[in-house]
Amino acid sequence: MTVLLTNGTVFVDDDLRAQAAELVARAHAAGMHRLTLVRDDEADAALSPDLSDLLIQVLTGLARGPVSVTALPDELTTTVAAELIGVSRPTLMKMVRDGALPSHQVGSHTRLRTDDVLALRRSRARERRAAFEALLRFDEEFGAD
Repeated sequence: MTVLLTNGTVFVDDDLRAQAAELVARAHAAGMHRLTLVRDDEADAALSPDLSDLLIQVLTGLARGPVSVTALPDELTTTVAAELIGVSRPTLMKMVRDGALPSHQVGSHTRLRTDDVLALRRSRARERRAAFEALLRFDEEFGAD
């Protein structure tokens, strides 16, 4: 059973949570990474990779227990920003002090624009990918077989 409240909250029962867990387990075992919607007339509508990832994460969370989905706000706390970037809060504050990430003060609290945090996250992902590819090239050239 699913119930949608007027405030946008969706409640699901244990049976639906179990179905989510089963779907996630089957998809993971089969190496599936994309979702497709099938309409009643059986026409397929492929979802984008990002939307597929979102729905898979929601289903995975739902299989474990309660899950909450919300849009990112325009500004983030340092704790949330650090989690999004994948660093500790002290490391994030060092990035702010070093000028790698713009911020502003709200009273005594540091706030960061979501767009700035996401841009840094994408930049760090590109750097990691480039470093990994360089390591693979090095391994192909000099690695032992």
